[in-house]
Amino acid sequence: MSMSEFERQENTEGDESFPVAIRRLTTPPNDFTEEDLAFARELNALFSLEEENLPPYYVQTLLDVDDQRFEPVPREFEHKTSARVFRRLKLRRRLFYTHVSPLHALSMGIRDTAMRRSLLATVGAFLLVMLLTVAFTGSSFATGVAILLRGTHGSGVYQIDNYPVGQVQNAQYNAQNDSSPKSISLLAAQDQLLFPMYSPSSMLPSYSLAHINLYVGLDQQWADGPMLEFEFSLPPSNVAPKGMGEIWVREFKPRADVLQLVEKGASIPIETDANGRARAIYVDGEWDQGNRGIPQWVYGGRSELIYQIDGVVFWIVGDQRDGVGEQQLMDVARGLAPVPLTQQFRLLGNAVTVTQMSEDIPGPFSTDVIVVYPSDSSDGEGPYYINVTTYQPPKNAH
Repeated sequence: MSMSEFERQENTEGDESFPVAIRRLTTPPNDFTEEDLAFARELNALFSLEEENLPPYYVQTLLDVDDQRFEPVPREFEHKTSARVFRRLKLRRRLFYTHVSPLHALSMGIRDTAMRRSLLATVGAFLLVMLLTVAFTGSSFATGVAILLRGTHGSGVYQIDNYPVGQVQNAQYNAQNDSSPKSISLLAAQDQLLFPMYSPSSMLPSYSLAHINLYVGLDQQWADGPMLEFEFSLPPSNVAPKGMGEIWVREFKPRADVLQLVEKGASIPIETDANGRARAIYVDGEWDQGNRGIPQWVYGGRSELIYQIDGVVFWIVGDQRDGVGEQQLMDVARGLAPVPLTQQFRLLGNAVTVTQMSEDIPGPFSTDVIVVYPSDSSDGEGPYYINVTTYQPPKNAH
């Protein structure tokens, strides 16, 4: 309001020519406050009804008195508007509020500041484990617990109480025209792999390289391309080894989330991070069918380390009866290094032979079972059990 309008209001309050509507406000209605009366006088100073100096849209407002836009808003208008905004922005909102005392709120604030990071890490690890342990295709999945490797989407072990009888599928492989084993060069094997070839730079004393195997078309359901396998053995001697006398290193790139199935308590994580993922996983024992018909977990024989480097998963197997346990397998894993594609390797790669085959041979992985979580489950397919190899030991084998 300008100074001239202010002076006009002050000078006319006691004048007889002061509008009747405003003079009557000296005895205002019961619900009028001093601020309402002051606002009415100020409004009359700006717009004089007697002089037909009306506010903008004054006549339209009077004529549109029945318009819904001028009706008083209902009491729940605020809640409806809030719900509509939250729904449109896809935000979560609390429908009910719980009264919290000031003392309790203060203590909660102090604790939240100190525990926020650790709580987020714990919740994230819990949700990831729960994702892999929810029951999808069988009741046995609801009783298992997953231990995951760091650096991979879902590789590690899945612990379960009992062997899932009747739920394990046989591995399928793509039959080729010539499925018989054949010898190729190490360089030709590298050309078929979809990942860099890794080789142990050092091996345990007395162990030497015996064979290199390349599995092509063995199981395209969970392995992305061929799998490579190094076999190290103890030299022939007069004293036979107490165990199998071999160390195997199998390396592959998983196509989907792949976890080995083990008995609860048979595996331990090594060097876990804040998210609960392990640098490596040690497995004590293996499934043994024996004479009972139903495979049972046997401790104290085979030892295995599950490891990964840049998305490549390694299964390293030894025998505890030969003195190869967790520490020895970790020494082998730490020595894994990619084979450099140098000129020297190309010359050596043409001289070293690799056995290429389309069906797994009886070996330390022949009794393993894995849980496969398909990466694309749009067709409704959930996780399932599958034998690692196509080889099936005789029922009376021990």
